[in-house]
Amino acid sequence: MTQPAFEDAEALRSEMNELEWYHSVELAPGVVTPGRYDHRPYLHHYGIPDDLSGLRALDIGAASGFFSFELERRGADVTALDLPHWMAHDFGPLYQADRPLDEVERYLKEPLAFAKRARGSTVQTLYASVYDLDPDEHGTFDLVFCGSMLLHVTDPFRALCRIREVMGGEAIIATGISRDRRKRPLAEFHGAHDGTIWWLPNRTGLDRMMEAAGFEEWSWVSRFRLDPVDGSKGIEHGVVRARRNPGSIRGF
Repeated sequence: MTQPAFEDAEALRSEMNELEWYHSVELAPGVVTPGRYDHRPYLHHYGIPDDLSGLRALDIGAASGFFSFELERRGADVTALDLPHWMAHDFGPLYQADRPLDEVERYLKEPLAFAKRARGSTVQTLYASVYDLDPDEHGTFDLVFCGSMLLHVTDPFRALCRIREVMGGEAIIATGISRDRRKRPLAEFHGAHDGTIWWLPNRTGLDRMMEAAGFEEWSWVSRFRLDPVDGSKGIEHGVVRARRNPGSIRGF
């Protein structure tokens, strides 16, 4: 961590409120961003080890950085992965942005950059698609964290394959899950041009994708509903943790 950029809480709040936030992030004591999702009450569902000191971690789909900062707080050397530009999302062919591109580009990149500066964070930022993750170019990571990203891509199986390639030790994967409790591997298609949700597998479906993507060992951590802060009903999520070498990370 470096020295935070703001000493005055009111100045921090003023600049904070000029940005649109996906995550609720504590920038300073008593100063929390007005995110669409506040993951703090749900954090225990993710099974993140308490002690990550000395470990290299990748946060896929970092958005405003809540999980990047949480991994950093637990001691990890963190790289936050997000898309290089707004239109790199998996949108449908007829998608048109509902506001100017400069506004959505700002939403994509500036909150994380601002939060890093405000917190004095040393999180590194990598702009790339999950599909482009390459161990030869990006190396491997002791812990790969992927939270609520797979539901936004058209090819979650391909994304899982790339995650496994850069997973040096462990991965924590959280995604939207179908409520279908049957033992058959299924996935519900929710596709729309805006790419908000494409696929929701049932539990057996996610297990089958993990197996097909080459994960050697994984277990289910939790299943819970993630609600946005506006009080509306959110999507049921499942969390799995996968291991390349069993017991290789403290706390697993």
